[in-house]
Amino acid sequence: MEIELRLFGAFRDYLPEGRAGFAVKLSFQGEKTAAEIMADLGFPSDAPRIILVKGSHVDESYLARDGDVISVFPPLGGG
Repeated sequence: MEIELRLFGAFRDYLPEGRAGFAVKLSFQGEKTAAEIMADLGFPSDAPRIILVKGSHVDESYLARDGDVISVFPPLGGG
């Protein structure tokens, strides 16, 4: 299975070593949830985040599908 993972803001620090920009293509065997994919990259499990798949909000239990584009954003604040 292959997906594209796009990381924004401080989450870019979790891109695999040697990667520049904000996106990486990942390949893996079997099924993985969004949480498992992020854990594989070293994301802390308690880091607040917003996850979109093809532009739609999903939770961490989302089961990735071949060809998905998964975007991960830190929560935004302001006032």
